Amino acid sequence: MVATALVATIVLGAWTYLVVSYDSPLGTDNIVTIDRSATSNGSTDILATLSFQDGAEDLDWASMMIEVVVDEESYTCSFGSQSVAVDEEAKVISRLSSDGVTFSTTIDATSEDVFTYVSIPMQGEGNESNYTIRASKTDIFFSEGTQWIYLQGTDFRDVNTVNESEMSNSTSDRLEWYTYDLAAHRITPDDGTYILSQEGVLYKMQFLSYYNENDESRYISMLTSSLTPEEHPALLNPDLVVPSPCLIETTGDSAQWNASESITLREQDIDICGENCTMNIQITYEMVAVKTENTS
Repeated sequence: MVATALVATIVLGAWTYLVVSYDSPLGTDNIVTIDRSATSNGSTDILATLSFQDGAEDLDWASMMIEVVVDEESYTCSFGSQSVAVDEEAKVISRLSSDGVTFSTTIDATSEDVFTYVSIPMQGEGNESNYTIRASKTDIFFSEGTQWIYLQGTDFRDVNTVNESEMSNSTSDRLEWYTYDLAAHRITPDDGTYILSQEGVLYKMQFLSYYNENDESRYISMLTSSLTPEEHPALLNPDLVVPSPCLIETTGDSAQWNASESITLREQDIDICGENCTMNIQITYEMVAVKTENTS
């Protein structure tokens, strides 16, 4: 009995270690070097130049968020547009990524009795008669009338077209969207992308995590965008999306931040940071904070 108890204690200790020491695959090891620029009281100043340190990887703009914080006021930097201020207490929190067309969304699915309804076209909370998906704990369902297809192993950025004749009309079954890792006691979203058709518009959706920044479960995060951004209702709604006050300028493209590439952040018709202002730049990738270092 003593031997059995000892083995059980060792096994429990090893399992506890795996759970506590779990390292999320999200985020990046890239370190961003920030070189502040001298600013004036104008409205088109270059705020900073950003670059990766050696050994970096290319990063998708669709999963990136860059914010400039001055006097506790936050300004989103992008290639054109940003979300309006969001209610941090809402059940569905959605914000535009740096590419200006992809939304990073977190769903509060903590209730065991009530589903949280999510409208992808409007990037916010829906209701029982107007939604795209509904979520409670790990249970996720599509709304009736939504067509969909799952592209296993296909990365979000690589999806640009779909054969609509292959899409399913079945919405009664819960999505099998994750794998349970017994060793680490973790829910891990499967590697793939969903394509949805709702009210004649095609969207793509990829689940990122089941945990929030405090590692609390039942907070589902995902990326979504329209295959044709010009047709996305949220991007056309001035109550949801407005021009970004801070532009990202690059010699590359709006798909990836290349590892060897420097970018600049420039004011767009607003004096974000005047002479001698105190400015902080915060960066997240796949909703995980990116390490930064200032040159001075």
